[in-house]
Amino acid sequence: MTPAVPTRTAIALLFGSAEDTPGELAHRILSGAEGGNLGSALQNLPEATREAASRQVSTTAAGLLDVNLADVLVAAWRKHQDLTAAARRTLAAPGSTELVDLAGHRVTATQEPYISILVDGHRVATIRFELTLVFDVSALLAEIHAGRLAALHSGRCGITGALAVQGIEVVSRQAHLDLPGIIPLRQGMRLLPADDYPADESAQGSREGSVSAA
Repeated sequence: MTPAVPTRTAIALLFGSAEDTPGELAHRILSGAEGGNLGSALQNLPEATREAASRQVSTTAAGLLDVNLADVLVAAWRKHQDLTAAARRTLAAPGSTELVDLAGHRVTATQEPYISILVDGHRVATIRFELTLVFDVSALLAEIHAGRLAALHSGRCGITGALAVQGIEVVSRQAHLDLPGIIPLRQGMRLLPADDYPADESAQGSREGSVSAA
């Protein structure tokens, strides 16, 4: 049975403990066929240089993959017609709130970051990653207020994450998130372009951080 876990980032989904991520990434990048061209490119360099490059690649890769799952999902919902329509209505009627029933649907997002390794100013390797996130959403109510996604009500979301290095999948994990009650979102999340909001709202939006359960 797929575990229910408080997963908030792609790193947590794929690797669990963030403290172990750089080391595990380094192992997967450098070992065997999963190493792509980095291991062979560094094999003739001094040991200290190889170790430094390996540490830098794994740490940088962990940062690139530290993707907030809620941000990815909400970014997709900005294209959802029912949500954006409710956002416009609540923005036009100050103080109003709407509940939007989101029927079962799937959201898929793919990101393809890469890292180039330079030694003495010369590129010796390029490591390409592909992060795929799939959200299977069911029985979810979205609360819209002032043009923002203000809260998520009872529902369920299955999450599948996969990471490929140099075109070869190296890790894939699944989890599910149960929402037993109302989950407010800090400051809400804009569903419309910034120019659609009053000036003070746009300024507030520019200071927002990642969405997370309050």
